[in-house]
Amino acid sequence: MKKLSLVLTMVFAVSVLFAQKGKVNSAASNLRSGKLDKAKALIDEGISHKKCVEWPKSYYVKGQVYQGIFESPLPAYKKLSDTPLETAYEAYKKLIELDVKKKYTKKLEKQYSNLAIDFASKGANSYNEKNYEAALKAFKTTLEIENSDILKGRNVVDTPVIYYTGLTAYNLKKYEEAIPYYLEALKYKYEEAKCYAALANSYKEINQKEKAVEYLHKGYELFPENLYMLGQLINFYLLGGEPEKAEKYLDAAIVQDPTNISFYLAKGTYFEKTDQPDEAVKMYKKALELDASNFTALYNIGLVEYNKNVKFHQAVNDIVDNDKYSKEIVKVLDGYEALIPIFEKANESRPTEIAPVLVLKELYFKVRNRKPEYMEKYKEFKAKQEAMDAAK
Repeated sequence: MKKLSLVLTMVFAVSVLFAQKGKVNSAASNLRSGKLDKAKALIDEGISHKKCVEWPKSYYVKGQVYQGIFESPLPAYKKLSDTPLETAYEAYKKLIELDVKKKYTKKLEKQYSNLAIDFASKGANSYNEKNYEAALKAFKTTLEIENSDILKGRNVVDTPVIYYTGLTAYNLKKYEEAIPYYLEALKYKYEEAKCYAALANSYKEINQKEKAVEYLHKGYELFPENLYMLGQLINFYLLGGEPEKAEKYLDAAIVQDPTNISFYLAKGTYFEKTDQPDEAVKMYKKALELDASNFTALYNIGLVEYNKNVKFHQAVNDIVDNDKYSKEIVKVLDGYEALIPIFEKANESRPTEIAPVLVLKELYFKVRNRKPEYMEKYKEFKAKQEAMDAAK
């Protein structure tokens, strides 16, 4: 009786084992038939059995099923898992660990090749959605798969992914992490001008200024006609505390692209930073010749002239002689009144921008006694400012 009981127990155990392995096999069958929902349910249940936990095929099928979920064009199947690629990758890694006889190595080559493409696709989608953390993780996983032992014989060099891994890290302000990827992309001459510019900015952000300047100038020497590279060099000096060094690069940029408004605006900024307000106005007027409603040019012209008038106003306030003061203060008010049209144009160009609203409120208040409508305009712009402040 005991022997019969033992035999029955063994038969039951074997039948359970075959039942669980049968679920794994059924999962594979449903996968081939495109029934991903059934395949997932079967593999999730089958692989949980202790005997299947150590069975390499379980993980091969699981990887295929979850990879299939990601690759499926059907929304209903895509909803089956929030992390299908990550689950598939973990399953394949477990398969490699268990597959001591290397039975699945060849089969995995195809799966890994497709998995790298899948992760790259996920990275690109996440990047376009500005989900940079997810994109960076996906791109790094792509490179990890491409450099794995499974694919090492293929000598894959995925330069776009290398570059975008660096760019994504850069967008996350992970500059030290971005640098090696940019350097790697440079080895393969991929997006060289952008790499040099990004490397310069990355080194600047981690306070390695000498390295930053080195890569900027190296990039400019190699690509003197690349406007992106030139623009980065201009910004480095213009915004980095050494505006006087930006002039020759600004001139080179204007020669290369005389219809590019941004270069005239930048040249105007250069003149402002080097205390040449009249020259700055000339540059902003050049920009307006290309686009008469350009907000930055309109506002900056107004601001330069406003600041000049403020200095004049301060000087007039120091005049002791009443008659002379009375004559000069009229000129001050003339100056403020003359600025109204350009700030009105700036406000029309960009009505949602608060800066010209604040200036116009101030200007109309200063000249409120000259015309009755000026007091009404002051009240109008005061109300606009209050509404904009309330909407913040």
